[in-house]
Amino acid sequence: MLKTIRNAKGFTLVELAIVLVIIGIILGAVLKGQELINNAKAKRILSDLKGIEALVYTYMDRKGRLPGECGSNGVYTYVPAVGAVGTATAPSNNTDPTADYCATTATVETINTPWSDMRVAQILPYSTPNITLARHTMNDFFKVGSTAAIGGVVYNVIVVYGIPAWMAKAIDVSVDGSEDGAAGRFRSYVVAGGATAWPLDTANNQIVSGAYFFEKSP
Repeated sequence: MLKTIRNAKGFTLVELAIVLVIIGIILGAVLKGQELINNAKAKRILSDLKGIEALVYTYMDRKGRLPGECGSNGVYTYVPAVGAVGTATAPSNNTDPTADYCATTATVETINTPWSDMRVAQILPYSTPNITLARHTMNDFFKVGSTAAIGGVVYNVIVVYGIPAWMAKAIDVSVDGSEDGAAGRFRSYVVAGGATAWPLDTANNQIVSGAYFFEKSP
């Protein structure tokens, strides 16, 4: 038994160094892969925002008004609630869009009227529920409406809820060229008017919402 113990060999320093290098390479690859995934998610949200904007303008070209803006005044009366998440009030699950579209100019504008109008006009799939169309890759919702008055003016926006602060900042840089949650076409939507900075980098996983201004911005 004593002889067996004496003949047993452990790892040499060279072997341990090789193992550590391999572990480092694997960890680096995992982190890089996660970074690529995160970047792809941020680009997807931005692409969806611009896609909704394009759909809104397509409807406007066909109908002469914004989808869901029943009174044809050019500004939505529906104001999406400020806050970090939007799942508390979800779009409808109706397969028939005529249940909640702009039937007349007097129809009350809601979370559903923009999506349902575009479905009735065949710009979006007619039978696909709003709750499906409005849901984004981070499992919260886009909502189309207007802001509370900013400097006495109401602006039309597409709000994206439930995204981490790092993602909001990445979108902000892509849209406006800098991280400023209180200014630009894309800004924070956690307080009325959006005049607040993004969370600090130490809180980059904090959940926030962002408002994407289309047509015009403050």
